[in-house]
Parts: sequence; structure tokens; C-alpha cells
Amino acid sequence: MTFNGELFFYFVLPPIVFAAGFNMYRKRFFENFTNVLLFGIVGTFIAFGMYTLITIIFTRNLNMTQNVYNEETEEWSTIPLDISTEEIIIMCSLLCSSDVIAAVSLLNPKKQPKLFSVVFGEGIVNDAVAIILFNTVVKFTSAGKTFSGKSVPGVAGDFVMLLAMSLVIGLLFGIICALTFKWLRVCTKSSIMESVLIFIYAYLSYIVSEMVGFSGIISLLTSGIFMASYAWYNLSLGGRMGSNVIFSFLAFLAEGFVFSYLGLTFFSYKSFPWSYQLILVLMLAILIGRAVGSIGLIYTLKLCCYERDNPNRLTFKELIFIWYAGMIRGAIAFGLVLRIDESVPAKKLITTTCLTLVVFTTIAFGSTVGVLGSCLFGDDEPKKEVKVE
Repeated sequence: MTFNGELFFYFVLPPIVFAAGFNMYRKRFFENFTNVLLFGIVGTFIAFGMYTLITIIFTRNLNMTQNVYNEETEEWSTIPLDISTEEIIIMCSLLCSSDVIAAVSLLNPKKQPKLFSVVFGEGIVNDAVAIILFNTVVKFTSAGKTFSGKSVPGVAGDFVMLLAMSLVIGLLFGIICALTFKWLRVCTKSSIMESVLIFIYAYLSYIVSEMVGFSGIISLLTSGIFMASYAWYNLSLGGRMGSNVIFSFLAFLAEGFVFSYLGLTFFSYKSFPWSYQLILVLMLAILIGRAVGSIGLIYTLKLCCYERDNPNRLTFKELIFIWYAGMIRGAIAFGLVLRIDESVPAKKLITTTCLTLVVFTTIAFGSTVGVLGSCLFGDDEPKKEVKVE
């Protein structure tokens, strides 16, 4: 059994992303929108740069090796690691995607509203940005271009274009959905019909965006937020109550399926080449890059008077939790691997490396993030706001 990328991106991921946008705590999300964008966009780019820089430095200055399986002799052999700069950049771009589901599920939005909204908001923005970044990098490399300092403006321009057009598509379908329920009241006779129509409009935004080469995740998330803010008020009373429950249930079901499916496919790549040295280097890069893109970013901005007049500043404990929660590499990271073209020589090596990091970080950090939260904030007491000078 192998992990099917098309199944994941077109049938499993959409319910998860849409529910995140439709059921989010929008008031808190937009109150902390600046921090969400800082962590989700700026922090992601910083992490991407750190991952790439550290990996290139280690692979170019150490005699690293990889293990290759010979199907004829059925034996493993060790050969020098062979991975190009472009392949490293592709691998690091997909590893920018984190999975904060475990961390969010352990936070109480009433006791820790700011931390909850920042971690949750960063998670969904990070996934969207990571996917756009990956698509941009793949598009750039597939054109036969080599990366250099002059490549940055071109990549940045493609990124902004993908982001803007994806937002427009999501807003367009969100507006159509809201107007449908406002003008065609016959569609509000059944709460089930209402939920189905909402999801159909959202899914159409995802499909259309993907078909024209933009980010379906951004479009789906945008449409979900817009529908919850406008279309939701045009639903019947049963539709308002039922839609939230139905979408949460579908998302929970999809999340459980993803990790079960991922676990079953783990051993199907046992004959692929792998390098424990590359895995360790990338793990180190994730630790450092994530710290710089979260704790380092905020404290650098604090030196420039960021949050000086904010009575509810981000504390050091909260930054530690945000850093730790973002260490988990999710199924999206591995799903992106399968979108790498077969012509990329190191695709199999990238596959085993990313799968190992996804499984390890999910088990190691996902199972201990609750312990860290208890140590930092306590189990029962509401969080006390502490100002960080």
C-alpha cells in the first residue's frame, strides 16, 4: 500500500481545511491577526531559509552517505550522498509545513484565548503558505532555472501572484454562496441541504483554484471564513447548528484517516534509499529554524518596540509553546512529496527522509506537547498575563 497524493489532496485535505476556516474563533483570530501573519508568513519564510542554509552547509562540507537497496542482490550498500541544491530547496520548502492539531486540541480557548488563536491561526496560514511556497519552488525548478540571489524577486513575485489570485477565487465563491442562501430561500428548507450546498461551493473554489494553477488551500480557507461570516447568517436555525457539527465531524474523521493511512503506508517505502545523516541534519535544521522563526522573530521585533503598548503581550512561555508546537511535521508535508516530479533524481531519498521526520516529530513532539503545556501554564489555572520587557 502506498500513500496516494491525489486522494489526500482532493478528498481528505479539503474537509480539514474548510472546517478550520468555517469553525474558527474569528473574533480572536482577527484580534491577533498581526501575530498570526508574523508566524504564519514571515516565520515560515525565515524557517525555510534556515532549513535550506543549514542543510546546504552540512551536505557540502561533510562526507555524508546514503543507504541504497540493490534489488538483484537484495542487499544494502552505502554510497556518497548525492543531492543537488535544487533538490534541497524543494525538500526544505515542503518541510516548512507544520501540524499544530495536537497542540490546539490541548489548549483551552477560554483560559488561553490569545495563545489558542495564535497557534491555531499560524497553523492554517502556515499550511497555506508552505503549499504555495512549494508550488512556486517546483514551478521555478521545472523551468530548468538554477537558484541564485537573482532568483529571489522572481520567486517572490510568483508567490504574491498565487496568493492574491487564490484569495480572489475564494472570496468569489464565498460571495456566491452567501447570495444563494439570501435570495433562494428554498435552499434553507433542510439543514442537510444547507450544509451540502455550503461545502459544494467551498469545494468548487478549491477545484477551480487548483485547475488554474493557484492554491486551492488558500481559496478553500478564504471561502470558509467568508461563508461563516456572511452565508451562515442566512441559514435556518437548524442549518446554523448542524453545519458546525457536520463540518467538525468530517474534519475529525479525515484527520484520523490521514494518520491511519500514513502509518499503513510507512513500510511500503522500505526499499527506498535513505540517509540517517540527512535526517539528523534536517532535524537540527527544524529545531534551529523554528526557534529563529518564532522566538527570534518576536524578540527582534520587540527591540523595535513591537507590542510596547499592548497590555497582553506574547510572553516567553507562550513563545516556547508556539515554537514547540510548530515542530511537528504533518501529513501535508509528506503529501507534497508525492507531487514532486518523477524526473527529480533524489525523489525517493526525499520521500524516506520526509516520512521519517513526519512520523518521528508526530510521535515525539505530539505526545509531549501536552506535558510542556502543563509545565508552562499549569493544568487548571487560567493563564495570567505577564508582560515581557
